[in-house]
Amino acid sequence: MRVLLVNPWADDYLPPPAIGYLQAAVRNWNAEVKSFNLEQALATQESFDIVGVSFHSFSVMYARRLRDKFKGHLICGGHHPSALPDQMLSIGYDQVVIGEGENAMISILQGNRDKIIYGSDWKHRYYFDINSYPVPDYTGINFGGCAGISIITSRGCPFACNFCASSDFWDHKYKMRSPDNVLAEIDQRIREGFTTWIFEDDNFTMNRNRTIEICRYLTGKYLWQCTSRAESLDADLCRELYRAGCRKIWLGVESLSQSALDRCNKHTTVEKMLTGIRNAHEAGIPTISLFIVGLPGDTEEDINITAEQIRRSEITEIGVNT
Repeated sequence: MRVLLVNPWADDYLPPPAIGYLQAAVRNWNAEVKSFNLEQALATQESFDIVGVSFHSFSVMYARRLRDKFKGHLICGGHHPSALPDQMLSIGYDQVVIGEGENAMISILQGNRDKIIYGSDWKHRYYFDINSYPVPDYTGINFGGCAGISIITSRGCPFACNFCASSDFWDHKYKMRSPDNVLAEIDQRIREGFTTWIFEDDNFTMNRNRTIEICRYLTGKYLWQCTSRAESLDADLCRELYRAGCRKIWLGVESLSQSALDRCNKHTTVEKMLTGIRNAHEAGIPTISLFIVGLPGDTEEDINITAEQIRRSEITEIGVNT
């Protein structure tokens, strides 16, 4: 059986984790698998038994072109299909995977032809534990590499912010890989020649003890980045992150208007987040704060409050989600 996995988006500075995990799972099941970007997929003359595409809402614009290109069995997954499976079926996709894809993909390879497959459905289980998933295989995937490689140490988020797809996508579960399992992947990536990486979890520092246990193994020889909620960055944790090699933290701040944070169920305060940012800066770690312009119910006052707080705070790098 020949399988093609498609990343229908421009090459980025990090490889697409979904394709890496799916390729590893398919190869581990002993099926022949290739991974293409959009241009390679549209240009190929090869035939495949199954073509799988991972979409987000920006790349779904290419869904019809890929449907027209591949006349065989075409499946899709990712955040956009998980939210709007009927839309993808109406375009002509044969199956839609909702949520995580490894077990669903193996189920499809074994003959499952349900129109909609839930990745969390235990009747389709091939991997029973997050530590049993094979390390992502990025063979054949082009990416910039300026941030090294992506390492994901947990799936999901225990919070339920109303602007975020994570809780729904991961079936409202939060699963952590063991420190030993994470460190084994780091060792493998270093052997492959990667000298930097980003812990691309929704929140790498969610479990403070586990974060410190991972950091204890790291000497600081290799520099890396991670994600966090700002209020979880206490001074001692920041010093340990820096010692272990962390040199940038990505923070989902969203807004510096307390009323806006409360409306979106952020369950934090502006002051707690600013304290966390100061702790990181004092430890020598730059932060990038991500903001959403236009949260539900935002007023001009909310936006002005955020802008004024940014001017007065120690936030120096900003990303905007619209």
